[in-house]
Amino acid sequence: MFIAEVFITGITGYIGSVVAQSFQSQGYQVSGLVRTEENALRLADMGITPVIGDLADLSLLEESVRKADGVIHTAISHTPDMEMLDVSSVQTMLEALEGTGKPFIYTSGTLIYNDTFQNVVDEDSDLNPLPFLQWKVEQEQNVRTAALRNIRTIIIRPTLVYGRGGGLVQATIKRTIQMQCANYIMDGQNAWSTIDVDDLAKLYVCAYTQAAPGSLFNAASREMITTKELLTSIGNVVGVEKILSWSYEDAVQAMGPVAWGSSINQRVSGLRAEQQLHWIPGANSILKEIEEGSYRTNLS
Repeated sequence: MFIAEVFITGITGYIGSVVAQSFQSQGYQVSGLVRTEENALRLADMGITPVIGDLADLSLLEESVRKADGVIHTAISHTPDMEMLDVSSVQTMLEALEGTGKPFIYTSGTLIYNDTFQNVVDEDSDLNPLPFLQWKVEQEQNVRTAALRNIRTIIIRPTLVYGRGGGLVQATIKRTIQMQCANYIMDGQNAWSTIDVDDLAKLYVCAYTQAAPGSLFNAASREMITTKELLTSIGNVVGVEKILSWSYEDAVQAMGPVAWGSSINQRVSGLRAEQQLHWIPGANSILKEIEEGSYRTNLS
């Protein structure tokens, strides 16, 4: 019996690991790029075929992609050469897929919209990236136009990803514990759209099996949360007494460049995925997950 194989980069990461599990649950054989022998053994124990290497190993990437029936790119290198590695690895993978009609999913993000203010943006809205994110817009364009080369290219832009006790929420909880204070910027009324990591993984499966070549989907539930609501919830769960506003300047001093993302609105619609792929996000809200779910469990 034929069993389709999907190759995943970033398979040990927060998103990639859950995406891998979701594909396995649908009967796919999964292979994935890992950097270490330790992670390779862990993946093998889970029934995943490990490929030891990294995004800089272009010949290995090409070989792995050619063997697979489809590819999902979730890896991102948080290093100074992040852009170079992403551009070269994606170019290599697309060249290996050219003429096959196989699916290739590229993981982007919604920060390329910049501050959405009070507007809810969708896939047809204009992008306004800061200079350090301009390359990401160009990557999206390269991936989408690769559909003309008979590759079923798809782009997914996750919003604020939460769930399973991980992601940015986990990092914020750690910082709150360390500082013994939960701080939101200014009045904290800037709002973010959210997506549970398991709902996100289901979207990858839906897009992989159904999406048309050159498709683009924002990954967002219908829930938005203000940063004040988020930090108040985290402060209460952690048990800190101080839940306070701070200035943008103080936030930059404490958090570095991350403060910018925490100060803007990211109001994003995910309705296109619901309508075109019949994808229905149904997990706990982010507040319920913090106050009653995985994040509270991790604290106990």
